[in-house]
Amino acid sequence: MGSKDSKKAAKQLGRAKEKAKAAAAPRTPAGGPVWKLLSVGSTIIATKVATDAAQKGWKLATGRNVPVKGDFERERTRDVILFTALSSMAVAAARVAAERGAASYYRRSTGHLPSALEDEKVSPTDKKASRKLAKGKAKAEKATQKAIDKATGRR
Repeated sequence: MGSKDSKKAAKQLGRAKEKAKAAAAPRTPAGGPVWKLLSVGSTIIATKVATDAAQKGWKLATGRNVPVKGDFERERTRDVILFTALSSMAVAAARVAAERGAASYYRRSTGHLPSALEDEKVSPTDKKASRKLAKGKAKAEKATQKAIDKATGRR
């Protein structure tokens, strides 16, 4: 039970450290527009790539052209629905991946997340977990040093 608590406290301390580091990183007025440009640009590119991939994949898998929604005489409803569902899933997945990649790039470049994605409030439970983990680390270091001293014959 103690190891679960220490793992949980370590995870919360990591989050608290990230938040503290983000708060220490300088913010510039250009950060908001840069993030919007990066986010929208990556989303547009990901949507285009996913749409093209879905169309080529459909052509490769079925040997037929992509079904068109308005062509009721030649296209089966089942094909239109299936293609729409598959391409929508591909586009949604690509957009999420692009957004996460853009956020990761922004964080590496600036040292913090964009303010639109960041939650800057540190909860009391995070503070408590941080103190608990620091206390446990100090206790463990003291015990380790004591064991080293005992093994080497120092007092």
